[in-house]
Amino acid sequence: MRNEYELDDIENFKINPHVWLRTLLAIAGDKDRKAEAVQIVSEQTGFSPEKVEAILATTISVLLNDTRAN
Repeated sequence: MRNEYELDDIENFKINPHVWLRTLLAIAGDKDRKAEAVQIVSEQTGFSPEKVEAILATTISVLLNDTRAN
């Protein structure tokens, strides 16, 4: 599940919100995958699992609003 990104041009980096939303919803909807994702992000960022879950929920909400607006 781990992905490493080389972002040579970070200022112009963009995501496809539709793809990310589908991916995050799939992860969030699978108890085991969500636990694994939360653990990995928590370890890599130093954030508590609770904070990571809040970030995940907020990100999904933002992407939902963004994709509905388009």
